[in-house]
Amino acid sequence: MGEMMKKKWFVVMGMVVSTAVAIITTTRAQTEPIPYQDVTAAAGINSPRARTDGEKVTGQAWGDYDQDGWLDLYVTDTDGPNTLYRNNGDGTLAVSPLNAQVALPDAESAGAIFADYDNDGWPDLLVLNWGPNVFFRNEQGQGFVDVTAVAGIAGNENSKTAAWGDFNGDGYVDLYIANWACDPRCGRSIEGEKDAFYRNNRDGTFTDVTNLLPGGKTRGAGFVASFVDFDNDGDLDIYLVNDEFINPVGNALWRNDGPYCLGWCFTEISAAAGADTRVMGMGLATGDYDNDGDLDFYFSNAGPMTLLQNQGNGAFGDTAESAGVQYPQGVGWGAVFLDYDNDGWQDLYLSIMEGVAGGSPANPLFHNNGDGTFTNLGESSGAANPGRTIGVAAADYDQDGWVDLVIGNYDEGYHLYRNTMGSQSAYNWLTLKLVGSGYVNRDALGARVMVTDSNGRAQLQEVKNGSSLGSGDWLDVHFGLGTAVLDKVQITWPDGQVQVLDDLAINRRHTITYQPKPLVTMPMPEDERMPTPVKATWLFWLLVIAGAVLLLLFASKRRKV
Repeated sequence: MGEMMKKKWFVVMGMVVSTAVAIITTTRAQTEPIPYQDVTAAAGINSPRARTDGEKVTGQAWGDYDQDGWLDLYVTDTDGPNTLYRNNGDGTLAVSPLNAQVALPDAESAGAIFADYDNDGWPDLLVLNWGPNVFFRNEQGQGFVDVTAVAGIAGNENSKTAAWGDFNGDGYVDLYIANWACDPRCGRSIEGEKDAFYRNNRDGTFTDVTNLLPGGKTRGAGFVASFVDFDNDGDLDIYLVNDEFINPVGNALWRNDGPYCLGWCFTEISAAAGADTRVMGMGLATGDYDNDGDLDFYFSNAGPMTLLQNQGNGAFGDTAESAGVQYPQGVGWGAVFLDYDNDGWQDLYLSIMEGVAGGSPANPLFHNNGDGTFTNLGESSGAANPGRTIGVAAADYDQDGWVDLVIGNYDEGYHLYRNTMGSQSAYNWLTLKLVGSGYVNRDALGARVMVTDSNGRAQLQEVKNGSSLGSGDWLDVHFGLGTAVLDKVQITWPDGQVQVLDDLAINRRHTITYQPKPLVTMPMPEDERMPTPVKATWLFWLLVIAGAVLLLLFASKRRKV
C-alpha cells in the first residue's frame, strides 16, 4: 500500500539548505521439506551462555570484519568472554586470531552490532553492556582499537540493542541505543533508563541529540529500535519497542520531518499512526510481508504478538490474529523476517523464551502463504529449538543463496541453523550487497531496493542495521523469486539517486557500488551577484532540480564560502 514518494533534505557543511485467548496452531504436513539443520557443532561454534541476574539479552552480530567476502560472527556472554568467529568459507567458523582484543571477559554484555561508522570500508564493532558500552574501531582487518572514550558513546546504562542509520543524509551513520531498566543493583527501584540517540560528527566523534525526539518515550524501558522509512518519503524514521512492565508509555514512532527545526525535526506520531501499542515489547522485525510496497512492523510480547500492517497512509493496523502470527502461548523475544524458501514472500521467525503457562514451546517459523496469512511449520522447521531462546539473526553465512539462522539461548549458548532448502528446491534468488560512497554512507543504510520479477510481482527491501533483539543485521538484501526470473532491479540510494538494472544474473550475489552523478557548475547571473563580505544573514535561491543537491558557494578567486 502506498506509492513510493521522494522527499529529500540537504545539509551543507553544518548549515541547513533545503488475556483468555483461544490458541489455534496450524502446522504443515510432516511430508513437507525440513528447511533447517542444526550445524552448531559441525560449524565449530562453542560459546556458552551464562545465567546471571537481571534480563539476559543475547548478542549475535554478523559482519565481514576482515573483508574476505565471508560473513563473520560475534556473540556475547553475560558472565564471561564474548567470542569473535572468523568464517573459513567452507561452512565452518573458527575463533578469530583477534578474539582477545574484543572478548571483554569482565563485561556483562548484551547486544552487539557491526557498522562502518567512519566510512573507511572496514566494519567496526559496538558491544552493548550493563554499564559502559565498548566501541572498537576496525584497523583494516588487522586488529581492533577501543575508541569508546573518543567517540563519546559509552553511557552507563543497561543497554540492549543498537541501531545504525543516516537520519540527516550527510553520508555518515548515526546511532540509537535502546536502554532497558535499572534493577535494585543500581541502588534504586526498577525504573526505565533513558535511551541514547547520537549524531555522527564525521570526525570519529558523536553528539548526543536525544533531545530531538519529543514525547518522553525515550525513558520507556526500550529493548530495541530500528531506523526505517515507514512513510516512503526518502528519509529514515525511528521505531522503538518499549517494555510496559517497567514503564507503560507504549512504543514510539518518530517521523523524520527534516531540517526545519533547531538541529533537526522529529515528530512523535505513535498514537496518530496506531503504533503506540502498550505491551511487554522485546523484539522487532521490519519488512514488507504483504509485498505492497511499504514496510510493516512485527514485535514480540509476553503473550499475543503484534503485526502492524502499514496501510500506506501514515497509519498501521494490527493484523496478527487474522494473519495467524499472534502465538499467544509464548513469551516472545527476538524476531526476524526472511524468505527462507525463496518463494518471494517474507516469512517470519520468532524466538520463544518460555510459555505463558510454563514450559518451553518451540520457536515458530511462520511460512508466508502469500495471501496475508502465515502457517507455522512447528517442529518440522528443523529450527524449533525447544529451549529458552532470546535472540535471532538471519544471514546467508555459506553463500549458497538460502538464508540461515543463528539463535542465542538464555543459558545454553548459541545455535547455528543452516538452510538446506537448496538441495530440495529449484526456486530462484538474487542477493545484492550495496556499497556507498560520497554522500551515501559506506554501508548504504537506508537504500531501498525494489525487485520486479517476470510475473510482475514487486518486492521491496531496505538496507537496515539493528533489529530483532541484541542483533547486528546482515546488510545484504536477499530476494526469493520462486519459479520466476528477474525483470528489473530499482535501487533508490539514500541521497535520492535512482539506479535501474535489468541485466543481473539470478542465483548469484552481486556487489553494486554507488556512482555519484558529476557536479554541475551553475554560474550566478551578474545582476544577482552579491558583494563580499555579505552582511545578510540568509541568502535564498529556488532550485528546480529533481534528486539530491550538494550546494557549494564560491566567492571571487574561487574561494569556497
